[in-house]
Amino acid sequence: MSTQKHDTYHHGNLKESLIQTALEMVHHEGVEAITLRELSTRLGTSRSAIYRHFEGKDALMKAVILAGFDKLDAVIEPLFNPENKMPLIERFHDMGVAYITFATDAPNLYRLLFGPIMSQQREEACIESHPELHQMMHGDSSEALIDRESSDGFHKLVLIIVQAQQEKIFKAGDPILIATAIWSLLHGLAMLVIDGHLSVSNNVQAIYETNYKLLLEGLSIR
Repeated sequence: MSTQKHDTYHHGNLKESLIQTALEMVHHEGVEAITLRELSTRLGTSRSAIYRHFEGKDALMKAVILAGFDKLDAVIEPLFNPENKMPLIERFHDMGVAYITFATDAPNLYRLLFGPIMSQQREEACIESHPELHQMMHGDSSEALIDRESSDGFHKLVLIIVQAQQEKIFKAGDPILIATAIWSLLHGLAMLVIDGHLSVSNNVQAIYETNYKLLLEGLSIR
């Protein structure tokens, strides 16, 4: 009797199923749990079918990383919906809350997106898929980059800073440099929480609100 696995997926949906299953594995078990053998078992398909979509695990993980960034962007995007009538400062505040919540709700995924693990694959994926964002996050402040259409969270943060400067709410300054400084504060707080250095009893919300108040004091035009 043949023991060969048969691909149970129609052409076109196995690739997305691989990415989504890998994301679930990252969330619940960590990156270390992901192997092509385990994915083929869980999806009831053959490894040869996986190789029709991805050259290997590195290629798959690049797609998983980009899908993870899409999840983060989806959390932030509603704050920039044209129908959102919240004042700019409130959206600026809630953007930080959304970022911290994403990190603490999905620590394994957050580590994959911003930690040392698979950093080379992450860098390559970002350069290949979002070259303009990569330029921006590495210091290119050209107006062409800032003004482009994009859904990524970092670019949204830059745009909200630019808008606040135009409306004379924030002081003038390099919006990308300011965005990077804000991101570093959010990332630092997120990592302290998910690595166990801060707990709920330390009142993470109060720490964030203190950071936010200090940011506003530094950025606002008096």
